[in-house]
Amino acid sequence: MQLFHEDKNTVTPTDGIKSLKFDSKNHKYALSLAGNTKVGRIATWSTLMGDYTYKGMTGVLKDITGTCGNCGACKAGCYVRSSYRFPGVVHSQAVNTWGLRHNLPKVESDLAEQIKRRHVSIVRINQSGELENDEQMAMWCRLASAFPEVKFYIYTKMYQIAEKFLKDGLVPENFTINYSVWHDVGVKEYERVKDFPNVKAFVYDDGVDMCLPTKCYCPAYKVIGKSGKAKMDHSVTCETCGLCITSKVKVIACHDH
Repeated sequence: MQLFHEDKNTVTPTDGIKSLKFDSKNHKYALSLAGNTKVGRIATWSTLMGDYTYKGMTGVLKDITGTCGNCGACKAGCYVRSSYRFPGVVHSQAVNTWGLRHNLPKVESDLAEQIKRRHVSIVRINQSGELENDEQMAMWCRLASAFPEVKFYIYTKMYQIAEKFLKDGLVPENFTINYSVWHDVGVKEYERVKDFPNVKAFVYDDGVDMCLPTKCYCPAYKVIGKSGKAKMDHSVTCETCGLCITSKVKVIACHDH
């Protein structure tokens, strides 16, 4: 099922998403606790991928833009794209995106209440989407500080935001920042902060110009045959692996998939 008509700068939903409503005054923001075959039973937060303008949704979500202002390196191969065949996925991520931009205190309060009530142990920030500004980063740091027993982690290419918070001592120990590195994108930025214990590099490997070599690979993706493309090993999840969350490994690569 193709949900969107996509061109260079816009994504237009089909009729399936137009019936989904959002009460911006009373909505209860929440981490997804459903998990999936990749992350396992990890709580996740997601916002709209890419730098597209999403056309066709109603109300305050009309013409909302994606959150990835630094997505040039990975836009074409974004793994989130396949999940957008489900109208509910796009709508929920649009709602989260709007909430962060227009009602950040309520997002923070709702998530804190959920984490406390549901005894969440691991939170992956931005399973889809990206940090947009200092205010959002500060919110995640406050939540991590408020729940030191919970492991928070993120993959990001918003290197300037991450570096500022790291060097100002605002990132708690239970919040791991994985610098997304694509070829030479992000290498020098990672080098500036690599000595922080809660910073790692997550390196994309498509066989070309891997500028941060490592022998440690994400075990969830394995190259089979001569195609160079990796297939997911469904017996491995982020929950059971922990390389990006709790290990002392600093540079982790992932095969193109």
